[in-house]
Amino acid sequence: MQQQRQTISARQLAILVILFVIGDMQLYLPPLTAAFAKQSAWMSGVIGIPFGVGAAWFIFSFSKRFPGKTLIDINNQAFGKIAGGLLSLVFLVMMFNQSITQVREIADFVSTQMMTETPQLVICLLLVLPITLAIRGGITTIGRLGEVIFPLFSVLFILLIILLIPKIDLTQLLPIEVTGLSGVVKGALFFIVFPFCEMFAFLMIFESVEESEHAARDYLLAALAAGIAIWSVIVLCICVLGVYTTEHTIYSPYVMAKKINIGDFVQRLEAVLAIDYIISAYFRSIIFGYTFIRGLQQLFKLQDHRFIMRPFGFLIVGYAYFLAPGVVAFVQFDVVWLFWVFSYSPGLLLLSYIAARLRQGWSKKGEDWREAGETGD
Repeated sequence: MQQQRQTISARQLAILVILFVIGDMQLYLPPLTAAFAKQSAWMSGVIGIPFGVGAAWFIFSFSKRFPGKTLIDINNQAFGKIAGGLLSLVFLVMMFNQSITQVREIADFVSTQMMTETPQLVICLLLVLPITLAIRGGITTIGRLGEVIFPLFSVLFILLIILLIPKIDLTQLLPIEVTGLSGVVKGALFFIVFPFCEMFAFLMIFESVEESEHAARDYLLAALAAGIAIWSVIVLCICVLGVYTTEHTIYSPYVMAKKINIGDFVQRLEAVLAIDYIISAYFRSIIFGYTFIRGLQQLFKLQDHRFIMRPFGFLIVGYAYFLAPGVVAFVQFDVVWLFWVFSYSPGLLLLSYIAARLRQGWSKKGEDWREAGETGD
């Protein structure tokens, strides 16, 4: 985003992928999958992980078809400056909305579960400063920040799983296939679309990744690790809370963390999950926000992005606060949002790819005809 090109390493990309994919899904995906697949929600994850990693690979290979280009460049190449610019605006609106949605979700969670006397507006204001500062610093700053925070995130996540092992009751997973194959597939769709298909935002980041022969491997392993992490939270929720509580509690993983009790001494560690959730959702918001600002800069050929940050910060606060009446409203639109995300990735991405290839083919044929005409003359 600066005049001087910023880059991140393949390792930093992998860390950002893990934090992005886990994001708010570690809190919201367990009740979603349980609502459709019941006790078989773990099977939805087993199906969703390979397809989700496949979706991540599609996005990565899509970028490799257009080396050195961002999503804005690809759309311009596919449809021309006007139509391509309009399509890019559609993607940017999606990135903007997703970035601010993360802020509102954190505010809802904190104000209803932890700091019930604190107004949501205050929490949104507290989140705006670190988000805008990270975006202002550019992708290099975001990558380094991810490297610093990721060890803490990993330790807390692993600690949470270990402490919940004594509470696991595997009989909660029975009977298998209560809802049949259709319920399992519906649960898998949420597992695939929300964490993985939204990775189209990385099409604005791939061109900033330093050349590495291990970039593709690290990227896919990161997506796989994040998928397994989300799946493990789903399995733990079912085994510890049971399917009914998991399905009917919006923040069921948080409730699950309250069950930790080792010798009446190690207990009330739900803050561990809260910290992990806020970290991953914070990075998801940063990545969407960064790609939105970078896209605006590239689309409108702005020399400096910094003057956009102040109005963007005000928009975060205002839009996040009025985005929805409450957390229940987000749940009501989950199914609609599923298809909305799917229309972007792979829907619009496939359209852009086909259009770009057709245009390249026509250009090549035109050049061949001109060369043949010159040879004939």
